[in-house]
Amino acid sequence: MKFWQKLLIALAGLIVVTLLMNFIVMPWYVRHDTLVKVPSVVGLNFEEAKIKLDNSGLEGLQGDIRYDPSKPIGVVIEQNPPADQVVKDGRRIYLIISGGEQLYDVPNLVGRTLREAKFMLDQRNLEVQEVEYKPSVQYPAGIVLAQIENAGSKVKKDTRIGVIVSTGMDAGNIKVPDLTGKNLEEAKKLLTENKLLIGKVSYQPSTNVPLNSVIDQYPKANTMAKENQKIDVFVNREYKKKIIIEGEEDGIKEKEETTEPKDNNSNEDLKKDDRKKDDLKSTPQEKDKKNDTKIKPKDKKGDKKTTPESKPKKDSEKKNDDGTKF
Repeated sequence: MKFWQKLLIALAGLIVVTLLMNFIVMPWYVRHDTLVKVPSVVGLNFEEAKIKLDNSGLEGLQGDIRYDPSKPIGVVIEQNPPADQVVKDGRRIYLIISGGEQLYDVPNLVGRTLREAKFMLDQRNLEVQEVEYKPSVQYPAGIVLAQIENAGSKVKKDTRIGVIVSTGMDAGNIKVPDLTGKNLEEAKKLLTENKLLIGKVSYQPSTNVPLNSVIDQYPKANTMAKENQKIDVFVNREYKKKIIIEGEEDGIKEKEETTEPKDNNSNEDLKKDDRKKDDLKSTPQEKDKKNDTKIKPKDKKGDKKTTPESKPKKDSEKKNDDGTKF
C-alpha cells in the first residue's frame, strides 16, 4: 500500500473519532457534570414530590416512614439532601413520609394477673382503665376474666383499656355439677349432694349417651346456682306405643312400635301415651265386637249345620202374672 493511501485512512479515522467526541461523549459528560439546585418538596404528597424532582432532573425515592400525628399519612415531612442544596444532575433525593398517628395493638389480657396486664399495656404505651370486679367460677381471684377492647385491635397511644377482674366464687353460691351421661337416679343424687333439686325432666332420643342417661341440662355445668335451685334435665329415651290390630281365631294380638316424641322439650306426650295404653287394655274396641259376631264354629264335612234351639219352659217354671210359680 502506498504512503498516500495510508495517510487517507488515518485522516478518515481521526474524523470519525472527532465526530464521536463532539456529538456523543462530550454531551453526555457535560450533562452529568451540570449542577442542579434541589427544590423543596416537604409538605407535598409523595407522588407530587416525585414529579417535581423528575422535572428538575433529579430522582425521588421513598425513605423511612415516620409517625407524626400532626401530618397526614403519605405527606413528605423531610428530604435528603435538603432544599436549595446544589447537587449534580440526576442525583437521588430520599424522602421521609408521614405515617400519621401511630396505632398500637391491644394485647390479650385474659388469664393474666392484674399486675401482668398493667405491665403489658405499659410496654405498648397503653394504660389500664378503672378496674371492675366480678365473681367467676372459671378464673381465681385477681385474674383478668374479660377486657373491653378486643385483643388484636389497634388503638391510639395512651388509650385506656378496661379490664374485668375475677373475685373468685362468691360465698354461698353453688357450682352446678355436670350431669351429662349419668342416669336419672345418679343425677338426682348428685344434685342432692350439692344442695340442688331436680327440675323439669324432658325426654328425647339421642345416640350420644346411653338410654335413660342425661343428654343436656340447664343451667349448664360449672355455672353458679343458688341453694335448692332446680336443674332441668333432658334424658335419652325411646317411646314405645302399643297398637291393637285385628286377630284371627286365636283372638287379639298386640304390636309394639317405637316412635319419636313430637316435642323434645316436654314429657306431656309420655303421660298421654300411658293413659291411652290403659284405655286400650280396659275398653273393648268396636272392631273386636265385630270379630266376635263374625266368628262361628266351622262345620265338619258331612255334618249338618245345627243351630241351638230354645228349650220350652217347664210348666213348673211358668209364672203367673203375680210372679208366683204354679
